[in-house]
Amino acid sequence: CSRVMKLEDLIKVSLDELRMQMLGVQVLFGFQFQGVFQEGFAQVSQIGRKVDACGIVLLASVLGCLLAAPSQHRLVYHGEDTPSLQRTATAFADVALLPFAAAIGCAVYVAVGRAFGGAMGTVVALGAALAALAMWFGLGAGMRLWRAVERSIDVSKAATPLHTRIDHMLIEARVVLPGAQALLGFQLIVMMTPAFDRLAAPVQHVHLAALLNILFAVVLLIAPAALHRIGFSGMDDARFHRIGSALLSISLLPLSLGVCCDAYVAMTRLLDTESAARTIAALIFLILFGLWYVMPFWLRMRKSQRRDRKSTRLNSSHITI
Repeated sequence: CSRVMKLEDLIKVSLDELRMQMLGVQVLFGFQFQGVFQEGFAQVSQIGRKVDACGIVLLASVLGCLLAAPSQHRLVYHGEDTPSLQRTATAFADVALLPFAAAIGCAVYVAVGRAFGGAMGTVVALGAALAALAMWFGLGAGMRLWRAVERSIDVSKAATPLHTRIDHMLIEARVVLPGAQALLGFQLIVMMTPAFDRLAAPVQHVHLAALLNILFAVVLLIAPAALHRIGFSGMDDARFHRIGSALLSISLLPLSLGVCCDAYVAMTRLLDTESAARTIAALIFLILFGLWYVMPFWLRMRKSQRRDRKSTRLNSSHITI
Protein backbone atom coordinates (compact mmCIF):
# COMPACT_ATOMS: atom_id res chain seq x y z
CA CYS A 1 0.00 0.00 0.00
CA SER A 2 1.05 3.61 -0.55
CA ARG A 3 0.95 6.27 2.17
CA VAL A 4 1.52 9.97 1.72
CA MET A 5 2.74 11.76 4.86
CA LYS A 6 3.66 15.34 5.45
CA LEU A 7 7.35 15.90 6.02
CA GLU A 8 6.76 17.73 9.29
CA ASP A 9 4.72 14.79 10.60
CA LEU A 10 7.47 12.32 9.67
CA ILE A 11 10.09 14.42 11.47
CA LYS A 12 7.87 14.72 14.55
CA VAL A 13 7.49 10.92 14.61
CA SER A 14 11.27 10.53 14.26
CA LEU A 15 11.88 12.89 17.19
CA ASP A 16 9.31 11.06 19.33
CA GLU A 17 11.08 7.77 18.57
CA LEU A 18 14.40 9.32 19.64
CA ARG A 19 12.72 10.30 22.93
CA MET A 20 11.62 6.71 23.50
CA GLN A 21 15.15 5.41 23.00
CA MET A 22 16.54 8.13 25.28
CA LEU A 23 14.29 6.91 28.12
CA GLY A 24 15.91 3.48 27.86
CA VAL A 25 19.39 4.98 27.73
CA GLN A 26 18.84 6.95 30.94
CA VAL A 27 18.03 3.73 32.84
CA LEU A 28 21.28 2.13 31.73
CA PHE A 29 23.21 5.32 32.44
CA GLY A 30 21.90 5.11 35.99
CA PHE A 31 23.20 1.59 36.38
CA GLN A 32 26.57 2.29 34.76
CA PHE A 33 27.45 5.45 36.65
CA GLN A 34 25.88 4.63 40.01
CA GLY A 35 26.66 0.91 40.04
CA VAL A 36 30.42 1.41 40.40
CA PHE A 37 29.81 3.17 43.74
CA GLN A 38 27.64 0.43 45.27
CA GLU A 39 29.08 -1.81 47.98
CA GLY A 40 28.46 -4.92 45.89
CA PHE A 41 30.77 -3.60 43.19
CA ALA A 42 33.75 -5.01 45.12
CA GLN A 43 32.58 -8.54 44.19
CA VAL A 44 32.54 -7.81 40.43
CA SER A 45 35.26 -9.76 38.60
CA GLN A 46 37.99 -8.14 36.53
CA ILE A 47 36.26 -9.34 33.37
CA GLY A 48 33.00 -7.83 34.64
CA ARG A 49 34.71 -4.49 35.23
CA LYS A 50 36.09 -4.42 31.70
CA VAL A 51 32.69 -5.35 30.30
CA ASP A 52 31.18 -2.54 32.36
CA ALA A 53 33.74 -0.13 30.89
CA CYS A 54 32.75 -1.28 27.40
CA GLY A 55 29.12 -0.67 28.30
CA ILE A 56 29.87 2.95 29.22
CA VAL A 57 31.61 3.58 25.89
CA LEU A 58 28.72 1.93 24.03
CA LEU A 59 26.17 4.08 25.87
CA ALA A 60 28.16 7.20 25.06
CA SER A 61 28.03 6.28 21.37
CA VAL A 62 24.27 5.68 21.65
CA LEU A 63 23.84 9.08 23.29
CA GLY A 64 25.90 10.67 20.53
CA CYS A 65 23.75 9.08 17.81
CA LEU A 66 20.43 9.97 19.45
CA LEU A 67 21.30 13.66 19.74
CA ALA A 68 23.11 14.00 16.40
CA ALA A 69 19.91 14.65 14.42
CA PRO A 70 18.57 17.37 16.79
CA SER A 71 22.00 19.02 16.68
CA GLN A 72 21.98 19.01 12.87
CA HIS A 73 18.41 20.32 12.84
CA ARG A 74 19.53 23.37 14.84
CA LEU A 75 23.00 24.02 13.39
CA VAL A 76 22.65 22.92 9.75
CA TYR A 77 18.99 23.45 8.83
CA HIS A 78 18.09 26.24 11.32
CA GLY A 79 14.93 24.39 12.34
CA GLU A 80 13.68 23.89 8.78
CA ASP A 81 12.19 20.47 7.95
CA THR A 82 13.94 18.79 5.02
CA PRO A 83 13.92 15.25 3.60
CA SER A 84 17.65 15.09 4.33
CA LEU A 85 17.02 15.74 8.03
CA GLN A 86 14.33 13.07 8.15
CA ARG A 87 16.70 10.53 6.60
CA THR A 88 19.44 11.56 9.04
CA ALA A 89 17.18 11.19 12.09
CA THR A 90 16.01 7.77 10.92
CA ALA A 91 19.53 6.57 10.12
CA PHE A 92 20.99 7.65 13.47
CA ALA A 93 18.06 6.11 15.37
CA ASP A 94 18.62 2.80 13.54
CA VAL A 95 22.41 2.88 14.06
CA ALA A 96 21.97 3.63 17.77
CA LEU A 97 20.01 0.40 18.30
CA LEU A 98 23.06 -1.80 17.67
CA PRO A 99 25.34 -0.39 20.44
CA PHE A 100 22.23 -0.03 22.62
CA ALA A 101 21.57 -3.78 22.41
CA ALA A 102 25.26 -4.46 23.15
CA ALA A 103 25.15 -2.07 26.14
CA ILE A 104 22.13 -3.95 27.51
CA GLY A 105 24.12 -7.17 27.24
CA CYS A 106 27.06 -5.59 29.09
CA ALA A 107 24.87 -4.31 31.93
CA VAL A 108 23.11 -7.67 32.30
CA TYR A 109 26.42 -9.55 32.30
CA VAL A 110 27.82 -7.39 35.13
CA ALA A 111 24.72 -7.67 37.33
CA VAL A 112 23.86 -11.32 36.70
CA GLY A 113 27.50 -12.40 36.64
CA ARG A 114 28.11 -10.92 40.08
CA ALA A 115 25.03 -12.62 41.53
CA PHE A 116 25.08 -16.00 39.76
CA GLY A 117 28.55 -16.40 38.26
CA GLY A 118 30.20 -15.64 34.96
CA ALA A 119 28.67 -18.55 33.02
CA MET A 120 25.11 -17.59 33.92
CA GLY A 121 25.90 -13.94 33.27
CA THR A 122 27.20 -14.76 29.78
CA VAL A 123 24.12 -16.81 28.85
CA VAL A 124 21.62 -14.25 30.12
CA ALA A 125 23.53 -11.31 28.62
CA LEU A 126 23.73 -12.91 25.19
CA GLY A 127 20.05 -13.81 25.39
CA ALA A 128 19.09 -10.25 26.32
CA ALA A 129 21.21 -8.69 23.55
CA LEU A 130 19.97 -11.13 20.91
CA ALA A 131 16.35 -10.67 21.99
CA ALA A 132 16.75 -6.90 21.65
CA LEU A 133 18.29 -7.25 18.19
CA ALA A 134 15.58 -9.69 17.09
CA MET A 135 12.75 -7.38 18.22
CA TRP A 136 14.33 -4.16 16.97
CA PHE A 137 15.75 -5.33 13.63
CA GLY A 138 14.34 -8.77 12.91
CA LEU A 139 10.69 -7.86 13.48
CA GLY A 140 10.92 -4.75 11.33
CA ALA A 141 12.78 -6.56 8.54
CA GLY A 142 10.21 -9.34 8.59
CA MET A 143 7.32 -6.88 8.31
CA ARG A 144 9.05 -5.12 5.41
CA LEU A 145 9.42 -8.40 3.52
CA TRP A 146 5.90 -9.57 4.33
CA ARG A 147 4.10 -6.35 3.53
CA ALA A 148 5.95 -3.74 1.55
CA VAL A 149 4.92 -0.18 2.31
CA GLU A 150 5.56 2.50 -0.27
CA ARG A 151 5.91 5.77 1.54
CA SER A 152 5.91 9.07 -0.30
CA ILE A 153 6.68 12.34 1.41
CA ASP A 154 4.74 15.53 0.81
CA VAL A 155 7.32 18.29 0.49
CA SER A 156 5.08 20.73 -1.32
CA LYS A 157 5.51 23.55 1.21
CA ALA A 158 8.36 25.94 0.51
CA ALA A 159 9.13 26.72 4.14
CA THR A 160 8.39 25.13 7.48
CA PRO A 161 5.79 27.14 9.45
CA LEU A 162 7.10 28.94 12.52
CA HIS A 163 4.74 27.03 14.84
CA THR A 164 6.08 23.70 13.55
CA ARG A 165 9.68 24.85 13.94
CA ILE A 166 9.04 25.91 17.54
CA ASP A 167 7.21 22.67 18.29
CA HIS A 168 10.10 20.60 16.93
CA MET A 169 12.64 22.67 18.88
CA LEU A 170 10.78 22.01 22.14
CA ILE A 171 10.50 18.29 21.31
CA GLU A 172 14.25 18.18 20.70
CA ALA A 173 14.84 19.77 24.11
CA ARG A 174 12.71 16.99 25.58
CA VAL A 175 14.82 14.42 23.72
CA VAL A 176 17.97 15.67 25.46
CA LEU A 177 16.52 16.51 28.88
CA PRO A 178 15.65 13.04 30.31
CA GLY A 179 19.20 11.72 30.04
CA ALA A 180 20.68 14.90 31.52
CA GLN A 181 18.20 14.96 34.41
CA ALA A 182 18.77 11.30 35.22
CA LEU A 183 22.54 11.72 35.15
CA LEU A 184 22.32 14.77 37.43
CA GLY A 185 20.27 12.79 39.97
CA PHE A 186 22.72 9.89 39.93
CA GLN A 187 25.65 12.29 40.34
CA LEU A 188 24.08 13.77 43.47
CA ILE A 189 23.32 10.31 44.91
CA VAL A 190 26.87 9.13 44.28
CA MET A 191 28.25 11.97 46.42
CA MET A 192 26.33 10.55 49.40
CA THR A 193 27.94 7.09 49.21
CA PRO A 194 30.89 5.84 51.29
CA ALA A 195 32.67 4.79 48.08
CA PHE A 196 32.79 8.43 46.96
CA ASP A 197 34.59 9.39 50.18
CA ARG A 198 37.31 6.85 49.34
CA LEU A 199 38.07 8.42 45.95
CA ALA A 200 41.24 10.45 45.58
CA ALA A 201 40.67 14.20 45.93
CA PRO A 202 41.45 14.96 42.23
CA VAL A 203 38.89 12.37 41.12
CA GLN A 204 36.29 13.89 43.46
CA HIS A 205 36.96 17.29 41.90
CA VAL A 206 36.46 15.82 38.41
CA HIS A 207 33.11 14.46 39.58
CA LEU A 208 32.21 17.90 40.90
CA ALA A 209 33.11 19.40 37.52
CA ALA A 210 30.88 16.79 35.86
CA LEU A 211 28.00 17.64 38.18
CA LEU A 212 28.31 21.39 37.49
CA ASN A 213 28.41 20.81 33.74
CA ILE A 214 25.34 18.56 33.77
CA LEU A 215 23.53 21.02 36.05
CA PHE A 216 24.29 23.84 33.61
CA ALA A 217 23.05 21.69 30.71
CA VAL A 218 19.77 20.96 32.53
CA VAL A 219 19.26 24.67 33.26
CA LEU A 220 19.84 25.52 29.59
CA LEU A 221 17.47 22.78 28.41
CA ILE A 222 14.62 23.94 30.67
CA ALA A 223 15.18 27.62 29.80
CA PRO A 224 13.34 27.55 26.40
CA ALA A 225 10.09 26.35 27.98
CA ALA A 226 10.33 28.97 30.73
CA LEU A 227 11.21 31.68 28.20
CA HIS A 228 8.28 30.69 25.98
CA ARG A 229 5.85 30.87 28.89
CA ILE A 230 7.17 33.95 30.70
CA GLY A 231 8.73 36.05 27.95
CA PHE A 232 6.38 35.30 25.05
CA SER A 233 3.15 34.16 26.83
CA GLY A 234 3.31 30.89 24.88
CA MET A 235 2.94 32.68 21.54
CA ASP A 236 4.85 31.85 18.38
CA ASP A 237 7.67 34.29 17.77
CA ALA A 238 10.72 34.04 15.50
CA ARG A 239 12.88 35.59 18.24
CA PHE A 240 11.90 32.81 20.63
CA HIS A 241 12.81 30.19 18.03
CA ARG A 242 16.25 31.72 17.54
CA ILE A 243 16.95 32.02 21.28
CA GLY A 244 15.59 28.56 22.09
CA SER A 245 17.59 26.97 19.28
CA ALA A 246 20.76 28.67 20.52
CA LEU A 247 20.15 27.49 24.11
CA LEU A 248 19.56 23.93 22.93
CA SER A 249 22.70 23.91 20.80
CA ILE A 250 24.84 25.39 23.60
CA SER A 251 23.53 22.88 26.16
CA LEU A 252 25.16 19.97 24.33
CA LEU A 253 28.66 21.27 25.14
CA PRO A 254 28.38 21.08 28.96
CA LEU A 255 26.46 17.82 28.55
CA SER A 256 29.35 16.28 26.59
CA LEU A 257 31.88 17.59 29.14
CA GLY A 258 29.82 16.21 32.03
CA VAL A 259 29.49 12.76 30.47
CA CYS A 260 33.22 12.75 29.69
CA CYS A 261 34.19 13.71 33.26
CA ASP A 262 31.87 11.14 34.84
CA ALA A 263 33.17 8.49 32.44
CA TYR A 264 36.66 9.26 33.74
CA VAL A 265 35.48 8.87 37.36
CA ALA A 266 33.81 5.54 36.56
CA MET A 267 36.84 4.28 34.65
CA THR A 268 39.14 4.99 37.60
CA ARG A 269 37.11 2.41 39.54
CA LEU A 270 36.69 -0.02 36.65
CA LEU A 271 40.22 -0.11 35.25
CA ASP A 272 43.64 -0.55 36.79
CA THR A 273 45.45 2.38 35.15
CA GLU A 274 44.57 6.06 35.26
CA SER A 275 46.00 6.55 31.77
CA ALA A 276 43.39 4.17 30.36
CA ALA A 277 40.66 6.10 32.18
CA ARG A 278 41.89 9.37 30.66
CA THR A 279 42.12 7.83 27.19
CA ILE A 280 38.59 6.41 27.28
CA ALA A 281 37.15 9.64 28.68
CA ALA A 282 38.86 11.61 25.91
CA LEU A 283 37.53 9.15 23.32
CA ILE A 284 33.99 9.61 24.63
CA PHE A 285 34.34 13.39 24.43
CA LEU A 286 35.61 13.16 20.85
CA ILE A 287 32.64 10.95 19.89
CA LEU A 288 30.09 13.33 21.39
CA PHE A 289 31.75 16.56 20.26
CA GLY A 290 32.28 15.14 16.78
CA LEU A 291 28.65 14.05 16.34
CA TRP A 292 27.11 17.13 17.97
CA TYR A 293 29.35 19.94 16.67
CA VAL A 294 32.05 18.93 14.17
CA MET A 295 29.75 17.00 11.83
CA PRO A 296 26.93 19.63 11.83
CA PHE A 297 29.33 22.51 11.18
CA TRP A 298 31.05 20.51 8.42
CA LEU A 299 27.66 19.80 6.80
CA ARG A 300 26.70 23.44 7.24
CA MET A 301 29.89 24.53 5.49
CA ARG A 302 29.29 22.10 2.61
CA LYS A 303 25.71 23.33 2.29
CA SER A 304 26.93 26.93 2.14
CA GLN A 305 29.55 26.03 -0.48
CA ARG A 306 26.96 24.29 -2.67
CA ARG A 307 24.69 27.32 -2.41
CA ASP A 308 27.56 29.63 -3.36
CA ARG A 309 28.49 27.47 -6.38
CA LYS A 310 24.87 27.42 -7.51
CA SER A 311 24.66 31.19 -7.17
CA THR A 312 27.90 31.58 -9.14
CA ARG A 313 26.61 29.38 -11.96
CA LEU A 314 23.36 31.36 -12.12
CA ASN A 315 25.24 34.64 -12.26
CA SER A 316 27.51 33.29 -14.98
CA SER A 317 24.54 32.21 -17.06
CA HIS A 318 22.95 35.65 -16.75
CA ILE A 319 26.20 37.30 -17.87
CA THR A 320 26.47 34.96 -20.87
CA ILE A 321 22.94 35.75 -21.94
